[in-house]
Amino acid sequence: MSVDETIDRNRRNRGVVRATVTNVIKSVEAELAKEVSDIEVLQDKLNILVKRETDLQTLDETINGQIKLVEFEKEVEHELEYSDSIIRCKGKIRRFIDKHRCSNVDAAVITRQVNNTKLPRIVLDKFGGDIRKFHEFWPSFEAAVHNNPSLTRVEKFNYLRSLLIGDAARAISGLNLTNENYDKAVEVLKDRFGQKQAVISAYMNTLLSLQPVRRINDTLGLRNLYDEINNSIRSLESLGIDIDSYGNLLYPILDRCIPVELMLLFNRDQVVKGV
Repeated sequence: MSVDETIDRNRRNRGVVRATVTNVIKSVEAELAKEVSDIEVLQDKLNILVKRETDLQTLDETINGQIKLVEFEKEVEHELEYSDSIIRCKGKIRRFIDKHRCSNVDAAVITRQVNNTKLPRIVLDKFGGDIRKFHEFWPSFEAAVHNNPSLTRVEKFNYLRSLLIGDAARAISGLNLTNENYDKAVEVLKDRFGQKQAVISAYMNTLLSLQPVRRINDTLGLRNLYDEINNSIRSLESLGIDIDSYGNLLYPILDRCIPVELMLLFNRDQVVKGV
């Protein structure tokens, strides 16, 4: 089989996978539009998307290693369109599931005993001390536990300790389980992990320490790099930091991190657009 025939076959296979992805995304949109969405159905759809995303990454990388450089730019453009669609759809599913965590058994389950009374079952993700994750962890904990008027502060403290691991757990390890110490524990965590400027610095350090992708046909590496940059930019925007305030840093980051051939294509596009 010739190279062209192999490329055509791989593209046909990719077309089938892309069609499946499109149908799954449409079915997810339809499920989310229902008055009562089925979490199990959405979880199944999420699993399918994750599998199909891997299939596409493999096919994309194979095809990109076979095609000519002049075709590469258009290929990557289409690949990123599908990748973005999958990422957005997975995000919608996960956000929906996060809002209904009490019926989700995939995260950590807390069933602690306080004063011989079994605490209500609450499902939340654990926090290990990654400063970039605290602004995701705390609002969820605050809504489910901290602002819950039916819980005593001792019960809240017990929930909190059950959800902390690593550096976060060590930060409050010296505090006994009392009402007063719950307030101290919250203060310690916010001071250490919740300072806005420290979170911003952490995301900027993430951008500055990105690992370069050396090969132009390393589709998986390029996609992961793209996702890391996008996630950091979105997180900074959520903290009120506009891209215009640090945009000049992104160009040297791209120049260092992406293959020379891709950087040449990027520069050519900027010239064409008059940027």
